[in-house]
Formats: sequence, structure tokens, C-alpha cells
Amino acid sequence: MKLGTTGVFAAAMALGLAAAAEAQDIIRLKSGTEIKAKITAMTSQSVTYTEAGGKVSTAKREDVVSVDLGDKPPSLVKGDQALVESKYDRAIANYAPALEEIQQKKARDLHTQFVLLNWAQALNQKGSPAEALEMYRRLRNECKDCWLRPESFQRSMEIAKAKGGDAYENILKEMKTEPEPVGSQAELELAKIKFVAGDFDSARPLFDKISSNPASPYSGDAKLWSLRCIRGLKKVDELESACTRILGDKAASTPGLLQAAGASLAEIQLKKNEKDKTKWRDILMICLQSIAQGPPSGKDEAEDYVLALMVGAKCYVLISTDAEKPEAKEEYKNRAIAYYREVQRGFSRTTLAEAATKELVALGAEVPKDAPPRDPKGPK
Repeated sequence: MKLGTTGVFAAAMALGLAAAAEAQDIIRLKSGTEIKAKITAMTSQSVTYTEAGGKVSTAKREDVVSVDLGDKPPSLVKGDQALVESKYDRAIANYAPALEEIQQKKARDLHTQFVLLNWAQALNQKGSPAEALEMYRRLRNECKDCWLRPESFQRSMEIAKAKGGDAYENILKEMKTEPEPVGSQAELELAKIKFVAGDFDSARPLFDKISSNPASPYSGDAKLWSLRCIRGLKKVDELESACTRILGDKAASTPGLLQAAGASLAEIQLKKNEKDKTKWRDILMICLQSIAQGPPSGKDEAEDYVLALMVGAKCYVLISTDAEKPEAKEEYKNRAIAYYREVQRGFSRTTLAEAATKELVALGAEVPKDAPPRDPKGPK
């Protein structure tokens, strides 16, 4: 049967509407490639999609930057727009209807995880962290091994850590049985809790377990924390041996581990050789190499950098007292003052900041009187 002009136009419109209704999904890869296809499955580890021509492919999570599902439930679109505008009650009011639209098969089940994730975010930003944690847990319970499962854990960690109490540790215990990298991240954080509490004996084997796991992206961090445990336990001979070994194989160590090893070794050697002026410059060089790694991004983990500054400053003071020329004495003294001031100003909530202040006073340097008080839970 032949179609007239009107019939052809109507058929074309119907095809166009069908294509629009089945909007393409977008997968953005770390390589810079943007894939437009139909996603058929999403797990915590991969995305499976069908390209034009029916070719089925899979992208691993580590290769993916982001995923954008098309044909969103209308209420999800409204809720997300309200969330962007910080209208949290309006956003929350739209997410339950969005789930109903999915259940009525007006959108794919894959959208459920995005509804629950954004619903939790709206609750948290509204000021309901406990409800947000429950919504993230609902996401994991209902969507099982879904694409957003790892992200739900990350966001839960942030909320629980800020909330305090047992919430943070409970989330970590839930995470520790997850696949990498989530599992070993949780183990690392649980070990840190013991470390901060001063239980170095219990923390160290946990760090050592992670550091010996070749599949864990946190093995390097675990080696650093294990070294800090040895320092906390005051096992000087073992610490000196470990630091010497680490500094002797720099290619196999992270910048943070090299900094910790350098700071610790310099401190040990200065205590042994404080009266031997032939050793001072060698010890100072170890400090300078440690300091050159730079301060860490988080000041709550700055203890190695601060220690290197303090030992380096002490070396400069000793060299200054031994210098013959007045200008050399002044130069080395000023370098020591600069290090002490960096500790005092940049890391004022540490116990070493108090020691830096005393050293500045002893050197006759000006000390600010408005320095913030030390946080007893902060780094030593």
C-alpha cells in the first residue's frame, strides 16, 4: 500500500518521536573519547553498552570519567534542577515520583541509583545527615552491585566523618568487604583510627597487610603509616634501618614515604651526633631532601614535613653557632627562624608548633601573639 504525502510525513514524525524518546546515553572516557550508545548494564566495575550496528562493548570503571543516562524520568529532571538551585525541599519532593515513573516502566531501572544518590545529596545539603546516610544505604541495598555503589560509600564516609561518633567506623566496616579499591581504602581508614588513638601495636599489622597487597592502590600509603607506627613505638634501631632502606631505593617509594623516612632518619642521626659538628651538614642535607618533597595537601597529615622543618632548623642553629664570620652566623640563624616560623604559622595546631615558638623566643625572633590554640586531636 502506498502512503500519500500526509502519510509519509506522519510516519516520519512517528520515527522522529521514537528516536527522541530513546535518547542516547553518553560515556566519557579518560582517553578523551566520548561514546554515544545505549547502556544495557552497569556494575560497580564496568559499563556495558550497545553501539550503532548492534556491537556490544564494555568499559572498565578505571577507564571511565562519567556516565550520563538519557531518557531520564521527568521528575528526576525536575528534582535535579531544584537541587542545582539549592531548593532542597522541592528536589526531595520530586525524587519519590521519579521512582514511581521508573516502576511504571516510563524509564529504565538503571535510573534508580541516580534518583537515590541525588535524593541523599539533597537530604544532606538540607541538613539531615542521618537521613542522607540511610538513603545511601538504601541505594546499596536496592541497587546492589550498581555503578554508583562506590560513590555512595565515598559520600557516606564524608558525612559520617563530619558527624562523628560511631557513624564513620560503621561505614568503614561495611566497606571493607567491597572489591578494590573500596575494600582496602576502608581497611586503611580503620587502621588510621587506631593510629590516631595511639594504638600503634594494633594499627601496624593492619597497615602491613594493605602494603603487601599488590592489588591495592593504597599500598604506598600503608607503607608510610606503618613507618609512622614504628616511630610512634620508638623502635629506633628498626626505624633507622627501615628509613635507610627506603632512601636507598627511592624509585620504589612514594614522595610521602621518602619524606617520612628522611625526616625520621635525620631526627635519629641528630640525636646521636648533636655534638659532632662534622655530621651536621650531612644531616641537614637529609632534611632538605625531605622538605623538598613539599607540604602535604592535608595539614592533618603533615607530621613528617613538620618534623623535617624542625630538625632542619636545629641543624641551621648548630651550624650558626659554629660559624666564624658574623654574616654567616646571621644567615644560618635566619634560615632556622624561617623554618620555625613556617611550623608555627602553617601548622599551629601541632605540638611541634609549641616547640617552634619556644625556639623562636630563644633565638630572639618576634613571635605573633594571636596564633590559634593547638588542637589536641591534631598531628603531633
